[in-house]
Order: sequence, then structure tokens, then C-alpha cells
Amino acid sequence: MGNQQGKASLGGRLTKKDIERLQRRFNRLANNSGKVSISAFESMVELGGNPFIPRIFKLFDESGDGMLSLEEFTRALEYFGQLDVEEEQYKFAFRIYDEDKDGLISSEELFNVLQTLLGNTYPDAQLEQVVHNTMSEFDRDGDNKLDLEEFKALLSRQDLANKFSMSM
Repeated sequence: MGNQQGKASLGGRLTKKDIERLQRRFNRLANNSGKVSISAFESMVELGGNPFIPRIFKLFDESGDGMLSLEEFTRALEYFGQLDVEEEQYKFAFRIYDEDKDGLISSEELFNVLQTLLGNTYPDAQLEQVVHNTMSEFDRDGDNKLDLEEFKALLSRQDLANKFSMSM
């Protein structure tokens, strides 16, 4: 894209022009099929190799076919456009971590997120210790699961800013 490349937050700061540009990009990736695979999205430089792309993709793949239609993609953009309130950003991040959609983040789900973020950088035993320490510190009710309020205490504002931005 010949335009200047900047950093646009997905939290309510996407302009109509940004959305139109992203929709044109979608159409190029779809190769006239009307759908784009997760691998096409993962290869986009704009998404910066964000390890949460597969989880986010799954949240918006309403048909469950492993592809995003233009309609699903547009709904996702519209949703991100509404994430201008910090509380909504926390709720969305929570949905990404909460794989089984039970409204709680288990130690297993937290472990899976750490594996996603860190890959094979650290041995499982070390990651398990991090999860244990995290749960000990932030799980106020002792159920070995994080609810939204406990999760918000864990996740910093800077984490939100990093996860809800992309290069344009």
C-alpha cells in the first residue's frame, strides 16, 4: 500500500477509510472466492504475527467453516470499532483467554495462552510454575479460575494497548 503506514488502534479509532482499505485487502486475499482462510490472515504484515489471531479468527468465524466471509470480517471490524471503552477491551481479551466459554479462565487456559505467547521458549514445568504463581496472586476466591475482575487485575492497560493495535 503506497500510503503512510501508521499504527491504528482497533479500539474505536478505525476510520471509515481504514475499514474500506481493510475490506479491499480482504477482497484481494479472498481471490474472488468471497472467503479468506486463517492462514491468509496470519500472513498479513498488518497483524504483526499476533499469536492471538487464531483465537480471534475463531470468535468471528460464525459459520465454523475455518474461513471468514466478507460479512463476518465486516462484523469483526465493526465490533473492534466499538472497543473504545477500556472495559470492553478487557471483556474481549477475556473472551480470547476463555477457550471453553464458561465465563472463567482456568489454570489450563492460562497455561495454553502462555504456550501460545512463548512457544517452546520455556519448559512446561516452568510455565506451570508461572500459572501457579499467577493463580496464587490473582485468584482471590481460591477456585483456581479467574473471573473477569480477577483477570482485569492481572492484565495491565499496556497489555490491552498492545493487543488492540495493528499496523495499517
